[in-house]
Amino acid sequence: MAESTWTSYGAVQSYLTTELNSLADGANKLGAAIDNSSNKDFYMDVEIYLASVDLSAQTNPAIYIWLLARTDGTNFEDGGDAVDPARAPDKIVALQAVSGAQRVFARGLLQTPDQGKLLIGNRAGAALASSGNTVKYMVYSEQTA
Repeated sequence: MAESTWTSYGAVQSYLTTELNSLADGANKLGAAIDNSSNKDFYMDVEIYLASVDLSAQTNPAIYIWLLARTDGTNFEDGGDAVDPARAPDKIVALQAVSGAQRVFARGLLQTPDQGKLLIGNRAGAALASSGNTVKYMVYSEQTA
């Protein structure tokens, strides 16, 4: 009987390095296209590092993540810095209601077999820190042996 296992992570990719700095509550940041048309990895884990920010007075702070698909080779799904997609986020990443830096992960984000763009939404209840915020991702798949 065949057994499924995970592949190793691909190289860690820096995705957003300064774009989340001072991002207002309720605002979004759209990243560049991620090309998966050759490797066709199934999954992506996203790491969000937030520099020190005071969320101690907030209720249910979170970061929203959408992976905007491109299925026709040209056009991406609606969504951007000023526009929420017309669907629920692919992942809602809870944040701790504390004051300080936080590193959080969104695991198992299903990729598209073409290109996609990550849209990050700040729903923390406060603006993010003015510097030091980053988004990285790692891709992987399943293999059958």
